[in-house]
Amino acid sequence: MCIRDRADTLGTFQIESRAQMSMLPRIKPRTFYDLVIEVAIVRPGPIQGNMVHPYLKRRQHPELVDYPSPKLKAVLKKTLGVPLFQEQAMRIAIEAAHFTSEEANGLRRSMATFRNLGTIGSYEEKLVGNMVARGYDPDFARSCFDQIKGFGSYGFPESHAASFAQLVYISSWLKHHHPDAFCCGLLNSQPMGFYAPAQIVGDARTNGVTVREVDVSFSFAQNTLEERDGKYCAVRLGFRQIDGFRWLDEDEERLKHLQSSFRGTRSVSPVSYTHLDVYKRQTAPSSNGTRTTSTRCI
Repeated sequence: MCIRDRADTLGTFQIESRAQMSMLPRIKPRTFYDLVIEVAIVRPGPIQGNMVHPYLKRRQHPELVDYPSPKLKAVLKKTLGVPLFQEQAMRIAIEAAHFTSEEANGLRRSMATFRNLGTIGSYEEKLVGNMVARGYDPDFARSCFDQIKGFGSYGFPESHAASFAQLVYISSWLKHHHPDAFCCGLLNSQPMGFYAPAQIVGDARTNGVTVREVDVSFSFAQNTLEERDGKYCAVRLGFRQIDGFRWLDEDEERLKHLQSSFRGTRSVSPVSYTHLDVYKRQTAPSSNGTRTTSTRCI
């Protein structure tokens, strides 16, 4: 699939950044849980706790996988002995540092706030000291607390990563199997994400999709799909792609009207037609069959 082989993830959910793109060929996701880890590993917690490289090494060389103690094997088995998730940090505090349930709950609350405002530093001596006293390697104890400090600025629990991974899979499946509809939907959702419309169009063309320029005789306000051109439908760019061109779309206006009614706010009633309809009628083919020249967007 495009995720594993080429990191072809422009426009996909959560894994479209350069950092995620560079991580994908190293992890090479093969299962859904691999996507869960991919989503979570490029985060402040694992990075500050120096957990990323140890995990990658163990993934490439399974013989390097080991566990600090038999008790922690159940906590860390799914991540090859390296803590990557907030829940694991909590379990380590309880199992390895012998935190009481009350202390663990206080640690959880401190992880839920920004580090410079929270009280996470007050747990450092107890967590690291207790782990070392119970026979754990001091470097491992320190890296665990550094990871918890990272969670203090951006916590990422396993459940959160799993829900994100599901959206990663869905958006990647759409991009791989239906790049025409994926491109059209992204363009109609702009502005969003890391990439400009021109980059989305270029990526679609690279993946075999025909993207046609704005044409007053064929374009609508939104970008649309036209008849198949080869394997995929062609994408027709809409008037919304022209800088400074004021456009309205009846369906979008109805949606805004419906959403505002749920919020209890006033909204302008949807219009029966837009000025683009008038514009297209005024520029329709003449009686001799000639058409107006098309307007290039990208």
